[in-house]
Amino acid sequence: MYNQQFIGIQALRFVAAMLVVLMHIDQTILLRTPGAATGHYWTGGSAGVDIFFVISGFVMTVSAAPSPADSRARCSTAWVFLKRRFVRIAPLYWFYTLLKALVLLAVPSLALRSSLDGGHLAASMLFIPALNHRGLIQPVLPVGWTLNFEMLFYLVFAAAIAGGWGRIRFCLLVFLLIWAGAQFFPQAVPLAFYGHTLLFEFILGMGVAYICVNMPHIAPPAGLLAAAAGVAFILGMGWGFSADRLSTWGVGAALLVLGTVWLEPWTARLPMASRLAFLGDASYSIYLSHTFVVPAGVLALHELGMLGVLDTLGIVALVAVAVVALGCPLHVWLERPLTSLCKRALFKTPRLSF
Repeated sequence: MYNQQFIGIQALRFVAAMLVVLMHIDQTILLRTPGAATGHYWTGGSAGVDIFFVISGFVMTVSAAPSPADSRARCSTAWVFLKRRFVRIAPLYWFYTLLKALVLLAVPSLALRSSLDGGHLAASMLFIPALNHRGLIQPVLPVGWTLNFEMLFYLVFAAAIAGGWGRIRFCLLVFLLIWAGAQFFPQAVPLAFYGHTLLFEFILGMGVAYICVNMPHIAPPAGLLAAAAGVAFILGMGWGFSADRLSTWGVGAALLVLGTVWLEPWTARLPMASRLAFLGDASYSIYLSHTFVVPAGVLALHELGMLGVLDTLGIVALVAVAVVALGCPLHVWLERPLTSLCKRALFKTPRLSF
């Protein structure tokens, strides 16, 4: 498969993270503004999650090694795949989940819609969907719900590797079974959580990878058209939460990812290519840390009396800059060392014995 780093996909990861950030800033402003609790915030930023899921399906498909012929080798390959995904996702998520728990214990007034329960915290750490105190299937760190979907995808993908089965077909079959189960047993918490068409956005990403592998010489102008169509489909159609995400934001995200890959010959030559790659690398830190920076930033502006002085756009811009300004150093000084530490622990080089 591909061995290259896709600068465009890295940039798109940053864009997806910032869409979620902007939505949460707008939501937090609404929650902190007296008398505005019944208003509506911009929900279009949720499309960032759909872009994330399509990117994940694409990246896993193009980067994972082919399944070996030997069954033991396949199981070993699947185990290595899972360990790599665990190292990439879990340590930083655990850090911010525990930080959120400490914040709730120390200053519960800072959290508008959260509480703490030992069993719920354990389920959150283990990526198990569980009900919180408000009756919502949501982890302690609310944005972690997307990681529950990611972990399920990784487990199913690893099972396909271990079994030597076609990865797209196997993932599609398992997701169809989960979705069907949710229709018959909606009271089961895991099925109620996973039984959404969001799951199939990983399949869309895998399909994009299949197209790119089998049509490797598409000219960048075609990528520009596909990306533009994806953007128009996501942002220009006025979809809301009532619409099916797979057929709306999911399809738009797939077109955007496909166009971004086809645009790579142009993107890679941009003078700012290395900076875009860095922002993509930092997107995970930005995504997780913004759940602390956004409420703190909006609260600080509220205490300074700025919510009534600046317009919403100005507040959003200030807080968004703060999110990126803090998220990038956290990627360098926290995420990278933490990931390296866990990688050394899980991928120890065996000592030679004489």
